[in-house]
Amino acid sequence: MSTQERAVSTGPTWALAIAFGLLAALLDLDLAGILISIVLGALTGQIVHWRQRTRLIEEQLREVVRRLEALQARAPRPQQEDKLETAPAAQPDLAQPERIEKPSRPEPSAGDASSAGSPAWQPGKPWTPPPLPESAWEPDVFDRAKERMIAWLKRGNPLARLGIVILFLGAAFLAKYAVDHSLFPIELRFIALAAGALVLLGVGWRLRERRPGYAQLLQGGGLAGLYLTIFAATRVAYLLPFGLAFGLLVLVALASAVIAVAQSSLALAVIGTTGGFVAPILVSTGSGDHIALFSYYALLNLGVFAVAWFKTWRVLNAIGFFFTFSVTALWRISGYELADRLSADLFLILFFLLYVAVSILNSVRQPSNQRGYLSGTLVFGLPVVAFTLHASLVSRIEYALAWSALALGTFYLALGWVLHRTRRESFRPLVEAFAALGVIFASLAIPLTFDTRTTAAMWAVEGAGFVWIGVRQNRKLVRAFGALLQVGAAIGYLLGLHASSGNLPVLNSACLGALMLGVSGVLTAYWLFGNEPRRAQYEAGASSVFMLWGLAWWFFAGLSEFDRFLAQAELGASLVYTSAATVALAVAGRAYAWPLARTLALWLPIVALPVASLVAVELRHPLAQWGAWGWLSLFAAHYWVLRRSEAESSRVPEFLHGAAYVGLAFVLAWEASWQVGQLTAGVWSSLPWGLVPASLMAWVGRKQLAPSWPIAQHSETYRMLGAAPLALAVAAWILIVNLTSAGDPVWLPYLPLVNPLDVSVALCIAATAFWWSALEDSQRQTLWPFDARVLLAISAGLVFVWLNAALIRSLHHNWGAPISLYGLATSTLVQASLSIFWGVLGFIAMTVSARQRWRYVWIVGAALMVVVVVKLFLVDLSSIGTIARITSFLTVGALLLVTGYLAPLPPKKERAHE
Repeated sequence: MSTQERAVSTGPTWALAIAFGLLAALLDLDLAGILISIVLGALTGQIVHWRQRTRLIEEQLREVVRRLEALQARAPRPQQEDKLETAPAAQPDLAQPERIEKPSRPEPSAGDASSAGSPAWQPGKPWTPPPLPESAWEPDVFDRAKERMIAWLKRGNPLARLGIVILFLGAAFLAKYAVDHSLFPIELRFIALAAGALVLLGVGWRLRERRPGYAQLLQGGGLAGLYLTIFAATRVAYLLPFGLAFGLLVLVALASAVIAVAQSSLALAVIGTTGGFVAPILVSTGSGDHIALFSYYALLNLGVFAVAWFKTWRVLNAIGFFFTFSVTALWRISGYELADRLSADLFLILFFLLYVAVSILNSVRQPSNQRGYLSGTLVFGLPVVAFTLHASLVSRIEYALAWSALALGTFYLALGWVLHRTRRESFRPLVEAFAALGVIFASLAIPLTFDTRTTAAMWAVEGAGFVWIGVRQNRKLVRAFGALLQVGAAIGYLLGLHASSGNLPVLNSACLGALMLGVSGVLTAYWLFGNEPRRAQYEAGASSVFMLWGLAWWFFAGLSEFDRFLAQAELGASLVYTSAATVALAVAGRAYAWPLARTLALWLPIVALPVASLVAVELRHPLAQWGAWGWLSLFAAHYWVLRRSEAESSRVPEFLHGAAYVGLAFVLAWEASWQVGQLTAGVWSSLPWGLVPASLMAWVGRKQLAPSWPIAQHSETYRMLGAAPLALAVAAWILIVNLTSAGDPVWLPYLPLVNPLDVSVALCIAATAFWWSALEDSQRQTLWPFDARVLLAISAGLVFVWLNAALIRSLHHNWGAPISLYGLATSTLVQASLSIFWGVLGFIAMTVSARQRWRYVWIVGAALMVVVVVKLFLVDLSSIGTIARITSFLTVGALLLVTGYLAPLPPKKERAHE
């Protein structure tokens, strides 16, 4: 669609949309009605536009056909008429305007009206009809969504998949609804459900060779329906005895496994298994009979085990694992009672042994291209989940967890030794994993008897040792074990966090445990960084993660101690602690050629700035709790690291200089405001928020910058990245303080424009102008890549707000005018003064711009005059009898009269001058 056509379409559309919206507003409709009216108006505009465009296209097509018919009528008949009479007449294909060979004929004369406007045509040369107009249609978001939907429907057999899911859910809900409302005899309902499931299964089996994908979907739905029917008939309607139901469920589970294996269909196995696991959830009655539920799940897991005997389907194993232990955990949270402990624990052990066996079968049945693959979910996730659930059951028994951990560790060590004795190469990764798990759970028995935080320190050091050994010997599993051991140490530490600590600073289990976790994490990060060329694929980024992990524990240890023992100097001590960590990271990064440590040393103070500021909010000012020493040390450490890095020719982001400068301005302004507020009241405490950043902005606007480093050496950075945010802050302060403050000078008389607030605003504007004039043209273009007149208009608007606020404050303090929003709107004095003031501003703008030939400034002044006139008739006219508003009318009228004489509209400049 061309630009002109788009404009023709957009104009009526917006006009009708606005018209419909205004009509709905006049009819007093609600917001929804107005929005609907706007949409209807836009649609109407589009319909009108496309009707007109369709009519135009039809007329063009008719013109093309008319010209073709005229050309064919004038064409001479060939000599072989008898052959042409028997041949069918060729009809032009208007849909495809291909080149048409025309017989030789004399070129039509220029005066032939019928050929006027037709393309040039010469005898013996092909003739091309005029091209049809370009289509204005472009696919929009709805067309693209429709195309994606059609493409999705064409892939595979989504309708069948969707039908099976809906059918299964409908059957489940129908069974529950039928039970609740007793619509049919209960036996008939379940017979119908079972028959439907068997029909699906039978039809799918017959179609297994002709349409295998569709057939497997039907079979999966039939198996899931049988699971649902048997379970509901047993536990919901109590129609089947428990023994018979178990037998039927065993039969369905075995049938599902056999059918899936026989057809090598992972999808069928997944559908059947998922349906079996979901069935008790869909028809749950909330009875809480965990023995029946877990017995049923045991049968399903036997089916998973049977499939694993023949096929290595990791997705199926993961589904069984997820449903089994998720449902077990939910039951433990909601339905567990102390009397269920033994039976629940036995089922848990059974599930655990089944999936350990599945892990072993996966190693036996692995294809050649997956040798050495381990399922992390089953090998490492299984003992964690199972032991966690077991711990929740036996945690109240003394030393039960310790004995359980020892038993589990012994089990894994013995199982690993047995698999190692088989000498199968495919068992090697599994043997290493079982050995590591055995060591972990055997080690876990010790802390379950002693203090968790002390044990966490031992574990963390042990885990770091394992990482070091894994790096030295290039053993991936050993490194993974060391990393997991440190994670376990952290979990153990957090579990014992509520316990009481010693009364000695630092020398207590809480602090030492966290410090050891931090040191171990940092050492692990360094060793993994040195092992980068030989790292495994899953270890990508592990060095950075453990570095951040170690620093987090390091700061947790220090900040916790400050909270306990240095509550009166917590903020300052925390900042000094951060500064020390910054210096230590910089030294370590240089000594060991560790780029990550140097990077963190550069960025740590910048991250600490907002965090410490949030803490200081509760303390009311940033220098509380010895904060002066803390902030001084933080900025000193930051600039020391910057200077050191630049001396080493390291690349330092310029942003760090600018961010530190802005942070320094924020801290100084905040503290100055608080200190002034402690000494006096009124407007004085608001002034530092504008004066401090304005002063720092003016500092970098001088020609000779000081000090030589960092400001003079990075002059462009401080003038742009440092001062630009300060300029925005100053502009925001000017706007906010003029809209919210009454400017009360307290112990000084209030003089218009010569009071603390107005003087401060003027100084801020002067500092901003001073800084902006010090910039080069390229720097200004970088900071403001838009039209300079827009920036000028924004600045003028800010000054306009300030002058109006200054006028209102003068009326308030000297003549008692109200300062509230309602009072301003209803005060005759304020409204009349504003009218006169705006008229004077418009008069000055138009007069000056007329002499200087500033056409756009004149237009702005004229617009302000129009606003004044409108205000006079809509606002001031309501109290025409008052002296103030009469004065405003007279004054504005006189100004308009004088302006019309002295300030005519300046002519447009020549384009060359522009």
